[in-house]
Amino acid sequence: MRAFAPLVVLISLLAGCATQQRDADAPPPVVRDGGETHARPAPSDETLEQMLEHEDFDLPRALLLFSEEYYAEFAGVPHHEVDIPAKLARFEGYADQLRDALRSDRSPRQRVRTLVDFIHIKLGLRFDQSDSRGENYENLFFDSVLQRRFGYCVSLSMAYLVFGQAAGLDVRGIRLPGHFVVEFKDTEPNGQPYKTLLETTAFGETREETYYWARDRFSAPAVENGVYLTPLNDREIFSTLYNNLAGVTYVSGDLQLAVERYTRALELAPNNCEALYNRAIVQHALNHNREALKDLNESLRLDPTFVLAMLARAGLLWDANEREPAREDLAHAKRLRPEWPQTWMIEGMFLFESGDIDAARTAFETALEKDPKYNSAHIALAELEHKVGNEAAARKHEEAAGMR
Repeated sequence: MRAFAPLVVLISLLAGCATQQRDADAPPPVVRDGGETHARPAPSDETLEQMLEHEDFDLPRALLLFSEEYYAEFAGVPHHEVDIPAKLARFEGYADQLRDALRSDRSPRQRVRTLVDFIHIKLGLRFDQSDSRGENYENLFFDSVLQRRFGYCVSLSMAYLVFGQAAGLDVRGIRLPGHFVVEFKDTEPNGQPYKTLLETTAFGETREETYYWARDRFSAPAVENGVYLTPLNDREIFSTLYNNLAGVTYVSGDLQLAVERYTRALELAPNNCEALYNRAIVQHALNHNREALKDLNESLRLDPTFVLAMLARAGLLWDANEREPAREDLAHAKRLRPEWPQTWMIEGMFLFESGDIDAARTAFETALEKDPKYNSAHIALAELEHKVGNEAAARKHEEAAGMR
């Protein structure tokens, strides 16, 4: 059995936050903004599953029910009982404080500053820099995040939505590639509309949409399909939460249950192309390659420039001896993201299996040039050097990868 395979070496599940955050101890910035009201449905006694049948519902209560349902599974305790009435009363108290603080604000920028300072200074919430991949279950559950004062993009954004909406601000969740931010809309004193995006993992820094177009390079069809840069309803927000829940489930080792939870995420938002991609990776791990290929095809239909899905499909096609389509996917991925080590890693594996050892070595070395900490390339180079009898070079790469 070979030491690496395209999908195994390349792929990581998408669940955490983009790794461009500020230092966790840096002070909050001073540039912000805010506006219209977004009505929240009245509280109800519905179960979580009943609530998820609607597009919008009592989001704070649903977040607590989500925690009550799933937290204990990862915490290793028999059950996780949440005093929902008491916590909702506390949330209302927070909303009252924020509402009072907003009364003297006269512009969107003042309102954003008040909101950001409330979340990051009053409540003390900040990004958990140790969990950019979204593998720590504590960062997923809203009550845990409020207690620990640490979270990641999705759960920090929930604080903005829960308290901001309750205080009368027009704030909505926005999905981005591997990331989640908050859209803030308001009206300037002169009547002009105002809109900005808030980086909840960077102490509420304001960003324009053009920043994400340039950084993430997602396609226009992805926006047209409602995948990215589209305000989410509560049901779609929970699709993101179930996607992340499935990722934590995968890390815990229960692959079949992870597939079921990715499926639940897709029931809530069929256009969640990252849940499709993630489910494909787990399906591949279960040797369900036909299902994996179907999910990757659909994710690329939703976002034709989804490079990770493109590379994953190239790996699947290569393993199925569909070499030319695999090379086409790889070539397209390299054109889109030549700076990514993954594209060179996949090329190296294709060349290695084709017997072109020198070209494969060059590709793996290029992957390391792109990212000196990319251990998969060291592992691949170690295998390659073993194959050609260069044991000294193989040992060097094994040591670099932490294999010795």
